[in-house]
Amino acid sequence: MMIIKGIGLDSSSKVAFQSHAHTDHFVSGEFIISTKPTKFLSHLKKGGFYRTYRFGESFYIGDYKAKLYPAGHMLGSAQIYIRFDEFSLLYTGDVKWFKLRTAEKSKFRKADILVIEATYGLPMYNFPTPREAEKKLIAFVEEALDRNKTPTLYANQMGKAQELLKILDVHGYSARVSGDIRKVARIYEKFGVRFNNISKDGEVVIRGFRSQKPVDGLHPSELFVSGFGNLKLSNHADFWELIKIIEKVKPEKIYTRYGYNREFAKILRGLGYEARPIEDVLLSGELI
Repeated sequence: MMIIKGIGLDSSSKVAFQSHAHTDHFVSGEFIISTKPTKFLSHLKKGGFYRTYRFGESFYIGDYKAKLYPAGHMLGSAQIYIRFDEFSLLYTGDVKWFKLRTAEKSKFRKADILVIEATYGLPMYNFPTPREAEKKLIAFVEEALDRNKTPTLYANQMGKAQELLKILDVHGYSARVSGDIRKVARIYEKFGVRFNNISKDGEVVIRGFRSQKPVDGLHPSELFVSGFGNLKLSNHADFWELIKIIEKVKPEKIYTRYGYNREFAKILRGLGYEARPIEDVLLSGELI
């Protein structure tokens, strides 16, 4: 649980901020702060009273002034900047430095304290850029079709599947998708991300992870698309993107969360930053 001065950051509280619409970030509260796309996408699976704000719009949480900034992770994903009495804080949630086709370009601002994800917080995670990964994806699709095979892509059905759908659309390929992926795509379209390639006879099949275990025994015409998959088209920042974000924010203190949070904090300390895993800070009673 991450609650700072009564505000839940991707944690349930009376007042809670939800960074995006993936279920592992769902929160509850008297009201939930988010963007409008996050509200619509979340309502596919859960209820709750959402108080939505546009990126860059100033608002108050009690006495504290706040703004949302795009995180670049998926449509509507947000960071929150809060100006407390003693310090300013930027909380990223899941974040991406490079621009994806279906997510708003991330934007970062200076803050005294940065709370940042560490899902891929080790130097071994050095992903291709989204455009480089896109070239590999299209090459895979073309090779499979040349062999008269149906290319099948496995991806998170909310966010990543729509990114794949858009890439295929840009390159002129139609796609067959599940009902759940289609429902999410309709909400994306409400917010200006258009798909013109969804077809019952699509050349490419996009499936969610739950439809089959894609990790082991993949067929040559199947591809697992994830930072942990065969094609590393990730909507998370890799290690080097995380470093770029930190250099942009210029924080006095860094608190790491998720994934390799302890390892990442140790590396950052070696680079001269004051960095700790966020749970250690909360247990010590700081920031609360």
